[in-house]
Amino acid sequence: MIDVDIVGQLVPNPVTMIVQLCSTLVLFLMMRKFLWSSVKEFLAKRGEKMQEDLAAGEQARQAAESDREAAALQLKNAGSRSEEIVAAAVKEAGSRKESILAEANKEADMVRKKAREQMQAERDAMYSDMQREMVEVAMAAAGKLLAKDSAEELDEKAIDAFVKEATDGE
Repeated sequence: MIDVDIVGQLVPNPVTMIVQLCSTLVLFLMMRKFLWSSVKEFLAKRGEKMQEDLAAGEQARQAAESDREAAALQLKNAGSRSEEIVAAAVKEAGSRKESILAEANKEADMVRKKAREQMQAERDAMYSDMQREMVEVAMAAAGKLLAKDSAEELDEKAIDAFVKEATDGE
């Protein structure tokens, strides 16, 4: 059989243990003397950098939030402003429509009035021409019947008076 010393294997040798503890202490003291300040400085800089990054992130978040709120306000204002512009355009279009219609009606009335005046002037000219023709026909008939040239002027006046009396009576 194999003879194995289990207790000897489980408990370390005290000399080896003291040497290992001394070497660990020497390593710790050397590290503390030469490396601890630079490691501490590195960790402090890293902590500051993280804090700066967190602060910059918070500022960026706050700026983004304020920008979002400003954009929402601008969008709301733009919506109300566009409604105002549309309402003003509709109102202006209505007033322009009314003024255009009023102007068109005014022009149409002027054209109608001018047409009536022109018709009345043509009617008056036609009555005047008709009276003159009637006088000339009556004078020609009276001249043939009476064959007097001297009384022609008196007859013309009498016929003119008769025609005027006849047209005024209508």
